[in-house]
Amino acid sequence: MSCVSDQVEAYIAYKNGIGVEMRSEASALRQLARFADSVGHAGPIDADIAVAWARSGAGHAEGYEIKRYEMARCVHDHSCALSGTPPCMEPGLLGKVSNRVTPYIYTDEEVSLLMRGAAGLYTQRDKTKPLAYSAMIGLLRATGMRPGEACGLEDADLDPAAGVVTVRKAKNKRERIVPLDPTAVDALLAYRERRDAARTGGSCTRLFVSDGDAPATLHGFEHTFCEIRCILLGRGEVWRRRPPRPMDLRHTYAVRTILGWHAAGEDVNSLLPVLATCMGHKSAAETYWYLTGTPELMEVASAAFASMSEGGLP
Repeated sequence: MSCVSDQVEAYIAYKNGIGVEMRSEASALRQLARFADSVGHAGPIDADIAVAWARSGAGHAEGYEIKRYEMARCVHDHSCALSGTPPCMEPGLLGKVSNRVTPYIYTDEEVSLLMRGAAGLYTQRDKTKPLAYSAMIGLLRATGMRPGEACGLEDADLDPAAGVVTVRKAKNKRERIVPLDPTAVDALLAYRERRDAARTGGSCTRLFVSDGDAPATLHGFEHTFCEIRCILLGRGEVWRRRPPRPMDLRHTYAVRTILGWHAAGEDVNSLLPVLATCMGHKSAAETYWYLTGTPELMEVASAAFASMSEGGLP
């Protein structure tokens, strides 16, 4: 590709093809193409045209210019990947981009450790809290629910016969039905039996209760989870990063599900909409946020790319 417009349109087509909505970004990148034409830039995207475009106009904040440069650099990198040439635009040339902190992907052993830690909490007068928090950790790992969704589950939302749980209090009011592995169903039924035996009365209809018979709260769960994690997994010093959170169990579910499908020989691409639906997303594009590049997942991606290349694709 020899002109900016071609590079931009190829990049937009690629992103749309993998399910990423590009409305605002596509509009901005097409502005880049028009800007390149207006200043007589005939070649491909380089650092000079990217910086000039990023700084064009007046009254822009520094972060805006940084974002525009990085958008142009992504198009440049994509074009280089297609042509087999090494990229030459320096990341962060106009400043550091504010990106998310890499999520923590729990091992199954760590999840089991956290569950046992929660179940072993000493509460002098409340026997329901350790039961609820241990079961919630397991459910978050097994389904990828948001912690707030798990706290909002009603007893009636669990359907053991069908092996599903209905999430009603979901983000953006996207009610959905989440399938459960038989082992998860058994664990929830066992929890419910122990919970009922430990109740001190009342008529709470929530699945997860604490303080005798009150609904488990998100604040209470996150606070207790933090205490357990600090004791069992440390405060984050060993990673030099933000300490693991309950929400990282959602990231863990997404990554482990993809790896499980790959190990079983399933068509992962065709199943991505299924994963998106289970996680309460409108499209697979939202689900990509949860797919962290773990060594195992990168190995799968590399093998898939090699297989495509052998089939004659770029």
